[in-house]
Amino acid sequence: MGEKLQGKINIGNILKVVLIILLVLFIGFGIFYFFTIRTKADHAFRDAKNVYLALSTAEIEYYSRGESIYDPTKYNGLSDGVMERVRQLVDNEGSYRVISYNTKEHRVTGMIYYNRNFYVTFDDQNGNTTWEVKYLMPIFTYKD
Repeated sequence: MGEKLQGKINIGNILKVVLIILLVLFIGFGIFYFFTIRTKADHAFRDAKNVYLALSTAEIEYYSRGESIYDPTKYNGLSDGVMERVRQLVDNEGSYRVISYNTKEHRVTGMIYYNRNFYVTFDDQNGNTTWEVKYLMPIFTYKD
């Protein structure tokens, strides 16, 4: 009779193995997703810094002509032709806005950069420079 019991499949052991496999897959997916988000966040951060440097370069060009890149009357905060000049200097995928500008020193002190679900902010007040990268996760879309 003992030989008959050893030949049967133990369902409890199979369930344990299946649960362990599912747990390993779940943890592996979580780690993969974390590193994917981290890599894309680094890419958005580099793009934002490149846009900031291109804006600084454009400001030098405009300043030499007696003009400024900043126009507070426009939504993006930029004068005509600045976005085209930045596009020539930098290949970026996102959109951006200048939200604050130091008119005495002729430099950008605040900027927002959007790339897919990433949102990068730049703030330079009183010599304290801060870059923040945030991930915006869409929950649902409602269309009427």
